[in-house]
Amino acid sequence: MRMYVWTAQQPYRDGDFEAGIVLHEYSHGLSTRLTGGPANSGCLGWGEAGGQGEGAGDWLATMIRMHDPNVTDYSMGEWASGRKNGIRFFRYSRNMTENPSTYKYLDKPGYWGVHAQGEVYAEILFEMANDLIDVHGFHPTLFPPPFNSTDANGFYSEEILQKTGKRVPAHGNTLALQLVIDGMKLQPCRPSFVNARDAILTADQALTGGDNQCTLWKSFAKRGLGPGARVVGSTPWGGGVHEEDFDVPKKCRGGKHEDDRAPKPKPGKPGRGERQFGDRQAQRGRKGRAAAAV
Repeated sequence: MRMYVWTAQQPYRDGDFEAGIVLHEYSHGLSTRLTGGPANSGCLGWGEAGGQGEGAGDWLATMIRMHDPNVTDYSMGEWASGRKNGIRFFRYSRNMTENPSTYKYLDKPGYWGVHAQGEVYAEILFEMANDLIDVHGFHPTLFPPPFNSTDANGFYSEEILQKTGKRVPAHGNTLALQLVIDGMKLQPCRPSFVNARDAILTADQALTGGDNQCTLWKSFAKRGLGPGARVVGSTPWGGGVHEEDFDVPKKCRGGKHEDDRAPKPKPGKPGRGERQFGDRQAQRGRKGRAAAAV
């Protein structure tokens, strides 16, 4: 892996000392092996698929660094670059002013490269993870208890375990991580953003019986990846024109939703909830502080 020596500041800074950079690079080993199967490591090379590889790296690095639920905005490479937004156009944030990225941004000339496209994908996943945290709360560690040990900290959902015998992460941040990892296993080689979205929805159907379909659709739709999102025609630089959809499936509009069912890698469905953090509960302040980079 190459973390590079960053020369924007004096003295120069070694990327090995910035956690986000190291975690991002390690994540490529995960996403390239899971997508398309372990025998095919060339599924995330270019286009939207390449953007997913970069975006998954940013997102995984962000989730692992997420220790304080009151920190709302995260940068990549802030310490190494010496810039507030780090090495990306925007920090990852639910605030549309702080980070206005949507699916349509993939049509912008500055977003034809895989790293820029990855920013859009990572932002979509960031919305998804935080919406799941709103519903299911936040767990201080991503590590499950050792096999055959007691689950004293409630890492797994007792309700789902009793009902199905499955060990399903009970909290929003841990569940989001499981869904994205499972989605990588389900999505095809060289997946589009739509393929990845549908794989995550399918993963939720398989893991929880579809309990989070409307929550997921809400997250995707906020950034333009609703059920009608698609690529139309072709362009001189390859691909096509991205059409956004900020709507959600009919059954996810308004109050309680009934019988969510995931797509068969096509569309899917969203919802909402209050975030709970036990004793330190409270709505996440929207003040946004950049996460410590190291």
